Amino acid sequence: MKKLLIALLSAGLLLTGCSQGISSSVAYYQFKQPIVAMSRHSDDTLAQLRINTVELRGALNNRGIAMVLDDHQVRSANYHLWSEAPDTMLTAIAHQQLYVQMPQWLVVKGLPVITDADQQRYYELEYELYHFNGDQQGQAHIGGLWRLFYTSPELGRRLKAINYFNEQSPLVDDDFEGLVATLEQTWSKINTQVSNEIKLLALPE
Repeated sequence: MKKLLIALLSAGLLLTGCSQGISSSVAYYQFKQPIVAMSRHSDDTLAQLRINTVELRGALNNRGIAMVLDDHQVRSANYHLWSEAPDTMLTAIAHQQLYVQMPQWLVVKGLPVITDADQQRYYELEYELYHFNGDQQGQAHIGGLWRLFYTSPELGRRLKAINYFNEQSPLVDDDFEGLVATLEQTWSKINTQVSNEIKLLALPE
């Protein structure tokens, strides 16, 4: 990161103002998003967990991969882009991973109000990310918080837990592909921690 990515920054490959006259193809990146063939029925699970769309603050949700230059500057790459909006990608990954890791739960992405009385009790997971970027120290950085709510007809929607996390991991390789791969590993680690926490503190009520 300190070598190749900073060199790209200096060459203007990340910056709009310096890109004129540079002929460079756009590269698109994504997480692997493996799909595990599984089925689950509400009658066979202990509780329902709804995952809301991941919220990324400011420029972090741009298609251009974010780089933090210092405490006050964040810039997005022009030629190294996510293949879809980061919030959509991160939500899909979290849903699939928690679905696999929580076999006794019916894990779904956020749904509108369901009128079936049997599904009026559910847990709800929110992610808010303050960091989803690379930095000049050669790290992939994901930081933020997650909140867990429980909704029931008797008590309405209640906050059960709020947890902050801050994960910084050395890049597996000194380029954008290495940054993407490291962000993917870091997000997977965070989701594993979240699923373990929820299984401990959110016993069905």
